[in-house]
Amino acid sequence: MRGGWRLVCLTLLFVLLSAVPVQGAQGQTGRAAGVQEPGQEEKRAETTEPKQASGAADVPEAGQADETAGVPETGQADGRSDVPETGQTDETAGAQETDHTVDAAALPDAGKLTDELLDELELGEMEDFLREQEADAGLDMSFTELLKSFVAGEGSADFGQVWEWCISHSLGAVQKNKSYLAQMLILLLAFAMLQGISGIFADSFLSDISFLAVYFLFLYNALRIFASMQDIVYDCIGKIADFTLLVQPIFCMAMIFSTGISSASLTYEMTLLVLYLVQNLLQKLLLPLVFLFLITQFANYAWKEEHFSSMAKLLESGVGLAQKVLVTFILGMNLIQGMVAPALDQLKKTAAVRTVGLIPGLGGAMNAVSEMLLGTGLLIKNCVGVTVLVLLILLCAKPLLEIVILAFLYRLLAAVAEPVTDKRISGVLDALARAGMLYVKLVVTAVLMLFLTVAVVCVATSAMR
Repeated sequence: MRGGWRLVCLTLLFVLLSAVPVQGAQGQTGRAAGVQEPGQEEKRAETTEPKQASGAADVPEAGQADETAGVPETGQADGRSDVPETGQTDETAGAQETDHTVDAAALPDAGKLTDELLDELELGEMEDFLREQEADAGLDMSFTELLKSFVAGEGSADFGQVWEWCISHSLGAVQKNKSYLAQMLILLLAFAMLQGISGIFADSFLSDISFLAVYFLFLYNALRIFASMQDIVYDCIGKIADFTLLVQPIFCMAMIFSTGISSASLTYEMTLLVLYLVQNLLQKLLLPLVFLFLITQFANYAWKEEHFSSMAKLLESGVGLAQKVLVTFILGMNLIQGMVAPALDQLKKTAAVRTVGLIPGLGGAMNAVSEMLLGTGLLIKNCVGVTVLVLLILLCAKPLLEIVILAFLYRLLAAVAEPVTDKRISGVLDALARAGMLYVKLVVTAVLMLFLTVAVVCVATSAMR
């Protein structure tokens, strides 16, 4: 009897000891359920069923219930942790697509934006000024039409028409001054005759008096010619000053569209400096020096021996040096300012664009709109600069051409008259031609100061784009 109870106790102990490893294996299976395949879980379930049927059905079932309850929770937790990540990716992609859709919808029409910016430029006074100059220049000049043609990319030069214009105005300059040329030729013939018969008179005093009489008549005619050239030059310098005064607000406003306040303010100051130099230094100092040079040459050739040749050379070289210094000064000032102001405006513009780009949902649209606005402003600024340069050349082309034609004709007349007349007569004609060329240099200096200011500013601000 005792042996039977002992056998029963040993059998129960063996079953209990064999159930513990089965439960541990089932727990490991439940922990690895989120990683291993479902087929492996089914196989382990089948292997545990025979062990449960061998005699310990109650204990393993409770363990299996606990472990089975734990297995689905782990698997579901792992599956749920993966599924929302995929959903979040889809939502992020949808948000990006929505952002791009907003960018495309927020972009304005480039042509409409350009027209709106062009309307901000006040061109009424400029159009009135150019309308007054159309008769003198012989051209149909309109700032608005020329600007719109450059913006549309339609601006092109017809060199055949330009050549015809130069020929017609050159002939017009000769036709306008033909009376002066005829009088000079008559006086040259009179001097040639006087030089031929001067040997008849034994008294040199009488021949000198007759020479001075004809010489002063010749000087009177030369001064009339010089006065006509002087009127042309003063009128041209005045037009350049008025044009600079009208260009200043238009060009600076166009710069604000694309660059910024710093570059526009410095350009405003530079145009004021150019205007001051043109009105005060050129008109009030250098132009009178040219007249003084001519009078000195006339006085120098009144005697057989030259007494004022050094003074005349000093005045001529001084005027030439002054115009070179002015051009170099304006160019240097524009280059120095073009290194600092555009960089400062670029820094401010970049900081503003980057800050706006950080706005969630609207950053892409705001970046696209700002880039289009800045690009359109840059186009308008450069087109305004090109329009200013073209109109400046057209405004001064006719006066410069007329003075160059007159200077060339009197230089040619001096070369022809030198072998047949007195040397002093040919010297007067040569001095008149040299004075005309000094006037041409001063007008070109005034044009270059404004031309370089606009050109350097356009190049410097476009490089910082």
